[in-house]
Amino acid sequence: MRIDPQSPVTGSAGTNRVDEGQSGQVKSSSKTATNEPTDTVQLSSGQATVRKLMSQLDQVPDIREGQVNSLRSAIGSGQYNPNNEQVAGAVAAQTLGIDGNA
Repeated sequence: MRIDPQSPVTGSAGTNRVDEGQSGQVKSSSKTATNEPTDTVQLSSGQATVRKLMSQLDQVPDIREGQVNSLRSAIGSGQYNPNNEQVAGAVAAQTLGIDGNA
């Protein structure tokens, strides 16, 4: 059932009657498609920067092989011996999400 507030009321008030002349049909409207609102999307200029940074991030390896190999060599040769304070500081910094070098 289509309710059209501009059509005249037929029948008595309070009835659930549908006008048989309009039943199953959609009345043509004098409005054209150009008068109806359309959805639009506007992206901020920052989205291009985000895309560029995401692309650059994809180029960064997950594992820094140079540092891993350097630490492996230092551990293997016995040159890497951090003290307890250094280990605790590194664990705390990583847990809290802060830069341990600051």
